[in-house]
Amino acid sequence: MARAIDRATGLIGAKPRLRGLALRALLDRHLAPGTLCLVPFGDHALYVNPRDDKMSLKLMAGRCWQRHELEAAIFSLQRTRSLKRNCVFIDVGANIGVHSIYAMNSGAFSRAIAIEPEPNNFSLLERNIRLNGLEKRIAAIKAAASARGGELQLMRHRRNFGAHSVERTFAKCATDAVTVAALSLDEILAQQGISVDEVGLVKIDVEGHELAVLEGMRELREARVPIMVELTVDRDGSDRLQRFKALLAPYYEHVLDLADEAEGFSAPIPLPELSWRASQVDLLIC
Repeated sequence: MARAIDRATGLIGAKPRLRGLALRALLDRHLAPGTLCLVPFGDHALYVNPRDDKMSLKLMAGRCWQRHELEAAIFSLQRTRSLKRNCVFIDVGANIGVHSIYAMNSGAFSRAIAIEPEPNNFSLLERNIRLNGLEKRIAAIKAAASARGGELQLMRHRRNFGAHSVERTFAKCATDAVTVAALSLDEILAQQGISVDEVGLVKIDVEGHELAVLEGMRELREARVPIMVELTVDRDGSDRLQRFKALLAPYYEHVLDLADEAEGFSAPIPLPELSWRASQVDLLIC
């Protein structure tokens, strides 16, 4: 029996997925509802919900969440002198605020607008802004960025709290839905008194709602503000990919795969040449 337990323990330790499942079982059994974990890093700290089985588990393991991709985007824009000084960072799908905080700590931005519709994520977003003393630099907006103002149904993922989506096609493992306010980015900037000339980078991570967000940021597109976007397209989604390129092609010329750029060996390609590579890719459009 002891030998079997040793083998099982070794297997769990060697397999990240099994490690996550084992930790999930422990948390579900022993943590009281509403318990948060405080995770310190070198230049910031974050409150996370330990019941989130994706981003929070990675953060609790002491690893940043897609910080390299953001830093690669900033570096690429600075290298080509495409990033304005003391500009505004727009964080669409801000979740609990990690990218807004990374952006402020990068020194490239003077302030940020963090947009998040899900109530529990938004509560943590506000808490993390206060925790890091960024109340005067990050404005939190409780809404879903979309093509126009109104209301949307946000379908909430059972375990991955970064996978909530207003797109039914992309809402996998949803357990319930909540009605959220919707605003276009052009409306949000007008409400915040920010001109498009002040914005240096728009980051979009909205689980399949990217096309609607792009439609609602016409003024930003016309001003050719760089966009960092997590694009969700299935292998058979050629029409969706073409619509994505059609929205951007009148204003932008190049696209950079940030996963490759973070490794130091990528080069931008012409936007029309963008093709399917994976169901989700992190891109810089400039």
